[in-house]
Amino acid sequence: MASKYQPLGDFLAARETSPWCATFTEIEAVLGGGLRPSARRHTAWWANDRTHPQARAWMDAGWEKTGVNIGEETVEFHRISSATPPTPRTAHHRSSPASHWPRSNPQPVPTTSPVGDTLSLGGPTFRRAGAIEPVREPNGAIREDLPQGRYANTGGLGLNAHGDGPFCEFSVPGLPVAPGVYAVTVAGKVVYVGISVDLRQRWSPMGYGRISPRNCFEGGQSTNCKVNHAILLQARAGRAIELWIHETAEPRPLEAQLIRDLAPPWNAQA
Repeated sequence: MASKYQPLGDFLAARETSPWCATFTEIEAVLGGGLRPSARRHTAWWANDRTHPQARAWMDAGWEKTGVNIGEETVEFHRISSATPPTPRTAHHRSSPASHWPRSNPQPVPTTSPVGDTLSLGGPTFRRAGAIEPVREPNGAIREDLPQGRYANTGGLGLNAHGDGPFCEFSVPGLPVAPGVYAVTVAGKVVYVGISVDLRQRWSPMGYGRISPRNCFEGGQSTNCKVNHAILLQARAGRAIELWIHETAEPRPLEAQLIRDLAPPWNAQA
């Protein structure tokens, strides 16, 4: 199984210029998910040590970390290999040097149809449900939340795989109370596909739209945490995030087909 840090290796392997000075947020955008808390606390996490999967990703791509500033959340990489960059192990997550977002497919992913608000993914047509816009403070900053601190946690549970946060709050109005398949696009590219028996609830504050304190911990809704945090990262970067839906009473076959064909980077199955 490929490392969760492989998209970073693929991005660096494809990058033509050195050095690359990046913020932690930019790296999270490449990964399609959050860094571990230790990455923001300990410089040792960024060591060029092949026993660590994150270091193997950039070192196998011919790069090394040459500097990190935990306080400013920045890191610098330099190419150390003059040879042609190795071919990434999986084309599904190969990234363009012109973008900090991993491609979900080596071919261009379909974007909005020029006729109406529809999205064609090689099968049934999806309709645009709306933009995913996190709630913002009066000054325009995204309202961010770390709800895990409000959980009593008398059982001593650990955080789930995506419970670190931070998270945001959003809702997509006008969704039907109906089953179906949904697709999320970022800057026109499909990054996530899923199904729900109730599309309205799935994309409301009862679903992805708000993370409860309990959901941050083991046994909580880890997928909700993952999707919410990924949306926050893309919103921070100013990218357009949109939701597309296709209502159907039998959504699973279509979901499986799209994950297989598109390998969206936010889907674990990809």
